[in-house]
Amino acid sequence: MSKLESKPIRLLNLGLIESWRTQAVYQAIAEMMRIDSPDTIVACQPQTPYLCLGYHQVYDVTFDRVECERRHLPVYRRKLGGGGTYLDANQLFYQCVFHHTRLPVLQEDVYKRLLAAPVATLRRLGLETTLRNPNEIEVNNQRIGGGRIGEAAVVVGNILFDFDYDTMARVWRAPSEAFRELARQALQDHVATLRRLKANASMETAQTILMEEFAQILGRPLETGSLTPAEENRARELAKQMTSEEYLNLHREKGQVAPMDSLKISAGVFIRATEVLINGRTIRASFRVCDDHIAAARLESIPARDWQKFETAMRCMPFEEWQKFLSNFFRVAATIQLSDLNISRN
Repeated sequence: MSKLESKPIRLLNLGLIESWRTQAVYQAIAEMMRIDSPDTIVACQPQTPYLCLGYHQVYDVTFDRVECERRHLPVYRRKLGGGGTYLDANQLFYQCVFHHTRLPVLQEDVYKRLLAAPVATLRRLGLETTLRNPNEIEVNNQRIGGGRIGEAAVVVGNILFDFDYDTMARVWRAPSEAFRELARQALQDHVATLRRLKANASMETAQTILMEEFAQILGRPLETGSLTPAEENRARELAKQMTSEEYLNLHREKGQVAPMDSLKISAGVFIRATEVLINGRTIRASFRVCDDHIAAARLESIPARDWQKFETAMRCMPFEEWQKFLSNFFRVAATIQLSDLNISRN
């Protein structure tokens, strides 16, 4: 073990802070990380709600600009991947910024090591908690919720005490209201909060336990510290970049931008939308897909018809088979109609 690996981890307990700081601070620390920089864990909460885009996302595919402006929700683009999300003071953020040489080489192993602390924290709060996939924490089979920036390995997450499911669903740029409603219901079913799970813990208590677990799992003490002037200055510069039109429009596609057609809710759970032509009908379909099987379906068509029986029949069907299922139905129906016509003529 090197001298740096045995040194205390710097803890920045920032509490309730301006929303831009919850994204800019850890990114500034990561950008400025060098081999002799202190490994750092940031704990914070945003004073006001905001939306955060993953680095690779297209703004106008992910969020409805008009709705975001109507709700006075600022949008920031972070330098890490992942999906767009809604963030507010009901969430405790933990942001781990370590020099990559002081963590495992494989990113999956980095997640396992650092996320062991929030998993242990939630278990101490009396919740059945597991780490599913490399970086998704689940409580009672519901999600409760990195990468590299320069020389830093970064893992960020949050513990949800409460969540505004309706606002999250309304600001997505959904292709249809059926898609949006499936997404809203999936959020409620698969994204849990401590309040809904009736975990009796304050934000302060949860944070204390979380930091104890980080120290235990990493085998290093946490020592309260502060930002350097250089880190503070870089954070302010990043705040301007994250909200600039140029940066928000990063990856913008030419021409008209279509709404999303796929949305990840949690590990194995997606909302998907597609439009196909079957038997002369234009069918717009939205699905909740769980582990590649249809959990719920919503169908609309031109010309219109009642699709309820088909939606029910599709439940538990492999997602890839739905078009074949409908095509076969109409083919059989057309054959029966033709047979009835021939009989009547005879």
